[in-house]
Amino acid sequence: MPQIEAFKGTCYNSAIIDDMAKVIAPPYDVITGPAKARLLSNSPYNIIRLILGKAAQEMGGVRAQSEFEEAAATFAQWLAAEVLVRDSQPALYDLEEEFEAVGKRYCRRGFIGLLKLEEEKNAVRPHEKTMQAPKQDRLELTRHCRANFSQIFTLYEDEDNAVEKALQITRPAAPMFTFSEDGITRRLWRITDPQAIAAAQAHLQNREIFIADGHHRYETALLYQQEMRRKTPASPGNQPWDYVMSYFSSMSSPGLAILPTHRLLSNFPTPSADELKRGLEQYFTLEKCDDDGEPVAALLQKLEKSGDNSSFIMLAENFNEPLLLTLKRTAAAEILGQLPQSLAALDVSVLQQLVFGHILGISSADMEQQRYTRYTQDAANAIAAVRSGEAQIAILLKATKIEQVRDVAQQGEKMPQKSTFFFPKLATGLVLNRLD
Repeated sequence: MPQIEAFKGTCYNSAIIDDMAKVIAPPYDVITGPAKARLLSNSPYNIIRLILGKAAQEMGGVRAQSEFEEAAATFAQWLAAEVLVRDSQPALYDLEEEFEAVGKRYCRRGFIGLLKLEEEKNAVRPHEKTMQAPKQDRLELTRHCRANFSQIFTLYEDEDNAVEKALQITRPAAPMFTFSEDGITRRLWRITDPQAIAAAQAHLQNREIFIADGHHRYETALLYQQEMRRKTPASPGNQPWDYVMSYFSSMSSPGLAILPTHRLLSNFPTPSADELKRGLEQYFTLEKCDDDGEPVAALLQKLEKSGDNSSFIMLAENFNEPLLLTLKRTAAAEILGQLPQSLAALDVSVLQQLVFGHILGISSADMEQQRYTRYTQDAANAIAAVRSGEAQIAILLKATKIEQVRDVAQQGEKMPQKSTFFFPKLATGLVLNRLD
């Protein structure tokens, strides 16, 4: 049964930081190149100096130990100077985010608390496969800094959104802070009311927790817990490292938005157009899309109109126009039948199993090590990459549904990497959790 706890969060000191937009950052794994430079220039106290940004390790390199040491020294300096201050009493942190996605306004609600790490009890359901390099990178950072800088994004079932309502009723009139950044307005309230905290704990202790985002960080927390238990075998099982800071949102909340993550193949030896089409035609119907007359929005609309059929749009360097691929499920039954039903129903699984694996010969190891694959939420960028020669193939996908996430997790299965993108990404720097 999941155990949720209030905690004494460590937050930016409002007497020193007057604009939270300047110090927050996305999760480290989406921060590369120019984005990192921009965050560094925003403020000398931007959280990027602690989370470091995406590791070269993920592309086969190794991050220098000096980077971890520098992050730990910076963290210690900020604590000593009270740039970051630990709260005096345990709380849950109620977060509200207003934004627009795919032409619709959303208001996502959830709260930040601690989740007890109980690997053996199966109360926490991951849904996505992880890669070794990011976990090792985050584990090394945790060893040096002894803190959770980012939250695990989790979901729970609550058809009436009772927890949301209980926290809303008791939150103070004024939030800790309100700020807007990149079209997203965020508000955070500190909830210390014992009854509201107890209501959240009582509801979630009878529910499964589904990881929406942060699988690598969750598994890193488990690795750190195991490591610390080996180092301190006599300590009771209720230490700071027995918990991980998490964000909890109701699956029934109307504010949840899931966006698709499109695929690119780069530095890939593409088959000839005729050979590729022959391979695809065995398992898919192919419909030509008028490349000149159909802008990105029209291509995505065509894809959405395919409904629940497993389908996606493929662009290749040697195709004259994009193709809408729709699965011939009977023809593919023998190959997809090797997958559990919940996975065989996913577009990303069909793509990975049939197109990448069977037709193009990309191995599981290739995919795990990202030898050819890249990911983007921007369909226009994916198309531009093929047209410019930066990528050889682009695949535009539909978004995974929340029900599919739940079904896969409940069956104990794992989706391919980057199967879901809950928008917006949780901001890093709103609240920190120290592990000492």
